[in-house]
Amino acid sequence: MATTPFSRCIMILLLLAILPLFPKAQEQILPFENSHFDTIEGFSVHYRTWNGDLEKPAGKVFFVHGFAGSTICFRNLYDTLASLGYTVVAADIPGAGYSSRSLDFNQSHSHRARFLWKLLDRIDDEGRYDHNDRNDRDDRDNRGNAGNDGNGGNDGNGSWILVGHSMGGGAAEAMAILHPEQTKGLLLIAGTIFRKTNNMNRNTMFMMRQKQVKKFMVSYADRNLLTYKRFYKLLKSAYGRLPDSTEVMRYLIPLETEGSAEALINIYVNNREKETLDARTLTEVPVMAIWGTKDKWVSLRTSRINFGVFPKFELVKIKGAGHMPMETHVQQFIPPFLEFLTGR
Repeated sequence: MATTPFSRCIMILLLLAILPLFPKAQEQILPFENSHFDTIEGFSVHYRTWNGDLEKPAGKVFFVHGFAGSTICFRNLYDTLASLGYTVVAADIPGAGYSSRSLDFNQSHSHRARFLWKLLDRIDDEGRYDHNDRNDRDDRDNRGNAGNDGNGGNDGNGSWILVGHSMGGGAAEAMAILHPEQTKGLLLIAGTIFRKTNNMNRNTMFMMRQKQVKKFMVSYADRNLLTYKRFYKLLKSAYGRLPDSTEVMRYLIPLETEGSAEALINIYVNNREKETLDARTLTEVPVMAIWGTKDKWVSLRTSRINFGVFPKFELVKIKGAGHMPMETHVQQFIPPFLEFLTGR
C-alpha cells in the first residue's frame, strides 16, 4: 500500500512518541569513585586505584583480599600510602567483591596469580587507570609470561610490593614466585603460606563437586552465611572484638550480588592447580609476615612451619590482634608496614 508524505510524517511522530517507553541501556554503576572494570580471560574484574597518574611514584603496592573479602579489607591503609606518593591498586578476585560470579574461574593459587599479573600488566601497558569497560584484549594478555617482556620490572618504580591477606596471601605468594623480577617485596597478613602449590584434599574436592552436595552447600551458605547475623559473628571472631553495623555491611553489600553463595562454594570446587610453584625459588624477594597474636583463623603457631622456606623473612607480631590487624590495629600495623615498603 502506497504511503503519502502525510502518513509517513504521522508514523515518524508516533515512533518518537513511544521511544521513551523502551528501556534505556543502563550505565554501569561504579561502587567507588576510583573504581574500574576490565575483562581478563573473559571474566569481569573490579579494581580500584590511587595515584595512578604519577610518573615517578614512591613505589607500587598491590593488595589481594581473602575469603569473602573485597577491596574494602584494606580501606585503612590506602589514604596513608597515597599521601606518601605510592601508586596503589586493589582488586576483587572473580567470585568476590564486585567482580564476576562466573563458576568457570579457576580459584587455585597458580591461576589466580597469573590472572592478577595479567591485570597489572594491562594496567601498566595501557596508560594505567583512566579507563573503564575496555574491550577485551586477551590475545595480547596470553603472551607466555604476563608482563615479562624482557625488561622485567627491576627498577624500583617498575616492581610491585605484593600484599595478601589470609587466602589472598597464597595468591600473592604465587605471584611473587611466578615473577620475582617484578616483585620488590611480599607482605603476608595472616596469610595462607605454602611450600609447594598442591590441590586440596582430593576426597573433599570430590565430595564438593557432587551435584547434590554442592546444591546443599550453596543453599546453606545462602541462608546461613550471607546474613547480617552470621556475618556479624564471623567478623566478631576475625576482629577479636564486636564489629559495628557499618563494618558488617561493608562486607555484606558486595555479597548481595546474585550468585555469591555459589561463587564462595566454588572456591573449594574449582581450584585444581595447573602448575606446581615452589616457594624455595624466592631467594631474592624480601618477605614480611604480620600476624595478630590472637588470630583464631590462621594460627601463628601452625604457620611457623612454613616461615623457614623464605631466605629473606621477617615476622612482626601485633599483640592482642586477631585475624585482621590491618583493620583493628591500624596504629600498630602501619609503622612496620611502611618500614617494609621503604626497605629500612
